[in-house]
Parts: sequence; C-alpha cells; structure tokens
Amino acid sequence: MAIRIRVSLLPLLLALSLPLALAIEASAQAEGAAPAPANGAVPSPRAVLGFEPGAPRQLADWPQIVDYFKRLDAASGRVSVHQAGLSTGRRPFIFALISSEENIRNLPRIREAQAKLADPRLVRSPEERERLIRETPSVVAITCSIHSTEVVAAQMSMELAYRLASDDSGPTSNVLRNTVLVLVPSVNPDGIDIVGNWYRKTLGSKFEGTSPPELYHIYTGHDNNRDWFMLTQVETQMVSKLFWQEWFPQIVYDVHQQGQYGSRMFVPPFFDPANPNIDPVLLRQVGAIGMKMAANLTAEGFKGIATNSTYDMWWHGGLRTAPYYHNSVGILTEAASANLATPLEIKREQLRSSARGLQDPLAPAINFPAPWEGGTWSPRDIFDMELITCRTVLEEAALHREALIRNFVGLAERAIEAGRREAPYAYVVPSAQADRPTSERMIDILMRQGVEVHRAKSDFTADGKTYGAGSYVILLAQPYRANVKCLFEAQTYPDRRLYPGGPAEPPYDVAGWTLPMQMGVSYAAAGARFAADLEKLEPLGARAALPGSSELKAALARPVSSGTLYLRADANNAYLLINELFKSPGTVSIYRLARPATIGAASYKPGDFVIDFNAPKERKLQEIYALAERLSVAEHLGFARGGRANLKSSADFSPLAKPRTALYRSWMASMDEGWTRWVLEQFGFEHTNIFDADVRAGNLRERFDVVILPDQSMQQIVAGNRAGSYPEEYTGGITEAGVANLKAFVEAGGVLVCLDSSSELAINRFGLPVSNALDDLRRDQFYAPGSIFRAALDGSHPLASGMPPEADLYFVSGSRRGPAPEEVQSASPAAPRQPPARREDVLFVSAYAFEITDPARAVSVARYVDGNPLRSGWLLGPEHIAGKSALVDAKLGNGRVILFGFRPQHRAQTWGTFKLLFNSILMGAGGRDSGVRG
Repeated sequence: MAIRIRVSLLPLLLALSLPLALAIEASAQAEGAAPAPANGAVPSPRAVLGFEPGAPRQLADWPQIVDYFKRLDAASGRVSVHQAGLSTGRRPFIFALISSEENIRNLPRIREAQAKLADPRLVRSPEERERLIRETPSVVAITCSIHSTEVVAAQMSMELAYRLASDDSGPTSNVLRNTVLVLVPSVNPDGIDIVGNWYRKTLGSKFEGTSPPELYHIYTGHDNNRDWFMLTQVETQMVSKLFWQEWFPQIVYDVHQQGQYGSRMFVPPFFDPANPNIDPVLLRQVGAIGMKMAANLTAEGFKGIATNSTYDMWWHGGLRTAPYYHNSVGILTEAASANLATPLEIKREQLRSSARGLQDPLAPAINFPAPWEGGTWSPRDIFDMELITCRTVLEEAALHREALIRNFVGLAERAIEAGRREAPYAYVVPSAQADRPTSERMIDILMRQGVEVHRAKSDFTADGKTYGAGSYVILLAQPYRANVKCLFEAQTYPDRRLYPGGPAEPPYDVAGWTLPMQMGVSYAAAGARFAADLEKLEPLGARAALPGSSELKAALARPVSSGTLYLRADANNAYLLINELFKSPGTVSIYRLARPATIGAASYKPGDFVIDFNAPKERKLQEIYALAERLSVAEHLGFARGGRANLKSSADFSPLAKPRTALYRSWMASMDEGWTRWVLEQFGFEHTNIFDADVRAGNLRERFDVVILPDQSMQQIVAGNRAGSYPEEYTGGITEAGVANLKAFVEAGGVLVCLDSSSELAINRFGLPVSNALDDLRRDQFYAPGSIFRAALDGSHPLASGMPPEADLYFVSGSRRGPAPEEVQSASPAAPRQPPARREDVLFVSAYAFEITDPARAVSVARYVDGNPLRSGWLLGPEHIAGKSALVDAKLGNGRVILFGFRPQHRAQTWGTFKLLFNSILMGAGGRDSGVRG
C-alpha cells in the first residue's frame, strides 16, 4: 500500500515549488474531502457508474465510459465531447476538449491559432507571432489505456474530467483558462471491452486478474503502440489526424502501466540513447516535466518512483515518441500494475528488476531515492498516482504557458531554417517505381502525419540525376523536418553493451526502421540545392489514376470478343486484383507465367499473371480494367487478342485456383498472427483461423492447401498455456499430436509457411535438411534488435516472383537464457574478465538464418549479402549472418515447408517483402513446381 503523509503538506509542497492547486488537492485527499463542485448538476463518476472508478474489482466498460462523458458534456460548459470515428470493432472513438467556458466557446479560433503556431510560415508578422504566443492557451493531450490490460488510466480519465468540470478553485480555474486539454479516454476502445469482459467472466475464479487469451486489440494487441509512423490502424489514424492536423498539442502525455515487481512508477527523464533528430530543447522539457512529476509524487508519500531508467528515446513508432518529431513534448509514465483491477500482495523478496538504470528496486539511488518495500498494491494506488501526474502536466502547461508555446514555435522555426541551410535539402521519390501503388501509399502515410509533400509538374535534375514529372519531393524546410529525416535516413544505433565487451544492451524497441527501405520504395536524398517546378499536395488528396497501356486503352475503345490480360507481379496490389478475380470463379482463368513472354512492346517475366477472359458472356475486359484502375495497377496490365499469345504448351504457364489458406491462432495470443491477419485481409487473401484443437484434430490436408504459422516459438506452439493457468480449453497447445498432423499435412501435398521463430518447429521436428546458423551464439557475438538487412534473391524461383534482384528484409533477434558450462569470457580480449556466470545468466540469441545440408531437398530463395548486410539499425557480428539463407523452400513428401528467417510482414510495415508471403500462399494454389532441384 502506498503510504500517505498525514501531517500538513503545505510547507513541504511550497518548498518543493509544487503547484498550489496540487497542494490543495493533496490536502483535501488527506482529509477525505472532495473538490468543491462548481455546479450541483455536474455528475460525478460514482453517481453515474454506481461505484468509484479505480476501486478494486470494478471496471467501467466502454459504453459506460462513453455515457459518462456524454453526460458530462451535457452538464458542463467546460467539456465538449466529440466522436472522431469508429474503432476497428465499430465502437465510438471519443475525445473530450476540456477548458474554461470561454475557451470552449472559442475553440475554432484557438484551433486556428494552434495551426499557425505549429507552422510559423503561416504567421504574417513578428507582431502577430507575439500576439498568438501571448493570447493562445497551451494545448495538452492526454491519452489513456492504449494497452487495455493497463486498465486504470481509462477509469481515471472520468475522475480527471469530473474534477476539472466541477472544481471552482483558483488553481483549477487557472489551468482551465490557460490550457485546452484534449483527453482521449482510451486509444483502444475495443480492448476496454475485450479485457473488461474477460475480467468479469473470470471474477471470483482462480483465473481472476489474468490477461485474456486473445489479442486485446483486434489485429495488433500490444503492438497498437508500434503503429505511429505507419498508421495502419484506424485508431492510430484518428489520433494522428486529431494531433497533427487539427490541434497540434504542445504536450502529449501517454499514460501506461508496466510490470508488477519493479518500480512503482517510472517518470521521465528517459534512459539513453536519444535519437539525434530530437531537438535538445525537447530533451530538457521532457526531463523538467518528468522531474516535477517525481517531486509531486514523492511529496504525496508515494515511494518507488524511478527516473532515468528502462525507456529510451531512440525509436520513432510509439505514441509518446511521435510527438518529438512534431515539435511536441512527449511524456510517458508507467505505473506498476495490479492484477487488472484486482489488488495483489507483493513481498519484499519478490521485488526485482533487470531494467536499464534500475538494477535493484530495493536500493536507493539518485534516480530512485525512496524504494518501496512491498505490501498491498491496488488499482487505487495507480489511480491516485495518475491523477497527480496528469494534474502536474496541466499545472506546468498553465504555469509556463508562454514559455512552452514560445519553445514550440522556436522548434518549428529552427526546423525550417535547418532545412534551408543544411543537407539534405529534400528527399525525392521518383515517379518511376517498380511498385507505384506502394510508393503512393507511403506518400499518404507521410501526409497523414502532417508532413508537407510536393509533386514535380515537369522533369527536373537534382544532384546530377534527372527525375520525371510526377515525382514526389519532400522538402526539409518544413516544421516536421525531424520526422522526415527520421523516416528517410538510415539509423545507426550506437554499440551499447551491458558491460565493456559483454552482451548487447537491447534498445527499448527496434534499432532501425527506415520507411522507404521497409516499403521497397526507391528514393534519394538531395545533398545540394536544386530548382524544380513543384506543386504542394493537399493533405490526403487523391492521387491521379495511373494510366494503362496503349494496347489496353485501344482494346477498351471497341468491343472485344476474347483476349488475354498480362499482369506484372511487381506491385502488391496485383495480388489484390487476382484475389478479387478469384471471388468470381468461372468468369476468368488465371495462370502464372513459367517463362518470359513479350506482348506488344511489353515484356513479362516468370511469375507474372495471365488472365484469360471471354466476353460478353464471361467477365468483361472493361470491368477488370476498371478494377485495375481503382487499385492503381492499370499500368501493370497488358493486352493480347485471342488466347494466351506466345504460350505454346503447359510448360509456359501454370494454372491458379484460389488457395484454401489457414492461419494458426494460438491461445498464447501472437501479435504476429494479428498483423498477418491484417495484411492478408488488406490484400484479399481469404483465410481461416485454426486453433490448437483444429490442429490436434488433424485431417488438415482435406481442408487446406496452405497453413501459416506466425512468428511464435516451438514451445509456445506445442505446449501453449500451462495447465491450470487458464480454463482448460485455452491450455495445452497443439501437442505432439498436432506436430504429427502438421507433418502429415505437408507430406500429403500441403504448403506449410513458417514465419521467423516458428521455423524452429519445422527444423527440429520434421527432419528437414536445414539448420539454424545462429544457434548457440551468445549476445556478445551476434545481435540485431529490429534492423534492416540487404539480401539477394533467386529471381528464377516462384517465391521471388515480382521481387527485385536485391531487397531489404526486416530482421529481429530476440534473447533467451541458456546454460553456461563454466564461465563466459568477454568477446574483447582487452575488456575486463567477467566473474563466472550462473547457468541462468548467460544470454543467447534467439534468431534464424539458415544453412542447407542437402541441396536436393531444399533451395535458398534469399540470402544475406556478403560482408555486412546491415542497411539500417544495429548488427553485432555480421560475419555470422553474411551469406546465410534468409528464405528456404524445403521439400517434404509431396509438399513443402517454406522457412522465413525474418518477418516479411513485420508490423505491416515491410511492404517491400509482402510479395514473398503472397507468393508462398500461391504455392498452394495449383502453381508450377517450386523449382527444388533433384
């Protein structure tokens, strides 16, 4: 239990420069008093819910939370509730604007002023600049419970809104007058109900307080906080629009919870390293607000508050990191969790930590001055801490309003100036792309984040290279310069070790993420100034449809009795077109080329698609062309009259039928399964989720042509949840019977696709002629935490259809603890000798790269280039992976196992390698032999 100080706090709070409003609030809480209501009609959460939010074993569901905010809106002129849209699960996605009644009446004017402050180029004069800074309230965004097992923040949001709506004290009035709060009660409304329903279902049972055995975001689970530069999910899109196109907050505070047995709460400053694109002023502002939070929490009697640990400032893709690249202060707090809404008892000896910067949660340190020594840990403790940190952010934004806004404007001005005088001056995305629709997708992603994009109206030259009209130009002289640089430049993560010469120190998330590399989009940095006739694109403006071939246009101009379409496979959307055609069997016949073909002036390669149609009784050419235009692949189409022109025999092509595809879904919920499911749905691949019981039941070949195992360890797939940890139907995994059934499926002619670590199961249990070259390597020998590698592909293999000769692959290595026979020496002879390691202390790599032991039974489709394959991120020990296979096609009985040593669909970011996954599915669609020799 958190210890409260019962003596008068006011002198201590004043000595610590604690804002007066917090002092009054703390004193009132110590006496059990409630804030003085401004209006008796303002309903409290208790009055609406029938219980106190934050109380043990009580959770408001999403309809209750929405209902409360609507009631608050109706009762208070300080609150304006809006619906941004619908969540993935079709729930209302709401946010509340909270400020003084005068500010609420003037929201359009404030929003207009914020847009000018965010982009100083819109300000007409120095006088207007000073007036805007002087008169505009600061904007603070607080986001709650993006991770819905972190249940307290969404509950707390109602109490925070109520106190701001009902308290008439001077300090609260000062906050309301000087700030506009954009409060998002949950960034994941679906998860609020997924977790809440599971909690209520298990309440009172031995499973009370467990996480649900499914993803708590429908597609992404915990990874919904890894989507903030890719913007795949509707929730991320709505919040990005709210922040970077509408309200431009000076502060974004993302409220989280962490594990149970370390610090009671983490607050900034963060741990090293910081991304070099973050302005030093932001680093200081983040630290200042975080230290004020820490001081206020400590003054309130909370112990176990940590700073400068665990969470770094390197990575881009989180909700609290995206603000740095939009000139906003990004704050994260992480409170220790209870068992969802159930309190737990924590003994002193249970407290432990392996966090960077906090090795011992019982030892005082400058960044951890008052350890907590155990006791009862309750949702109410979390609730109270989060109220204090939220109030601190608002107090700071009000107290330092002018300085905060002045820094916000100054950050944008410095970014614009740096873009004018420092290289690179621009990034160019040429109009000529192998996969034009994907490059268009990338441009939309940038513009959804508020990035300014231009398009060339005519040809131009930059750095001695000529680019065609229609090429995109992202000038660096813009407010969000840091965002552009951070997405386009290659990351170089510093070589950080747990001790000199020792194991790699993992970053908080990934080390590299360069967006065009992941998406397979060609681009160039302009290192010198250049002249071009450019037009600025309107945000999210529709791109012009891409033209089709002249032969196809000519065919459309007159009736066509029969003919053949040829479709290049180098665009992801080509597969979506094929899958749309699969939905109407009998209207067309679909094939893949087995050898090159020339149709008119166009050349087609093996793996490209052939579509036979017969009009008018069959599907019309015009219908297919219209669909291709909508998908922006009309330019990838060619047309020939008559049958399959230039194709003389069945050796020239292979027929395709819609593959019957299964995607394994474990009760140890896999985010990679959710991402895979999302990608398949986006590109029209119909599939069925199969669960442990389905795999154990067998007869898979009768139902499916392809089974996909997402990234998941052999132990998790086979053993699943431990017996007794969940209700019986959610435990046990596929078991040994399921392993045998998967093998039988392949031997009977099925295709088993293993993504990343699921390859372990096939290699170890199916007797494949493949080994993992990275087995038994320690983390001081090899490590690559989320990085981009270069690989060469075998273009003659159908798995590589539509791919370039070389491509960028996304590689992620994890860690596992393993036995040490005696002691582990430092990798560097010059480094200090380390003491003998305990068996459980040795860190080994968990990652996959393949060596083939029998070329007659397996072939390499992609291998990492020689030397150092690293393109972006961090790679320790490149010699261990250079030249090794990244993608293998292995024959087993009448079927095949396709082994990916990486994730071709990683977080739905790696559009440049989606085709490798798509081709592996089409291997089960009746296509030609995979090309395994022998």
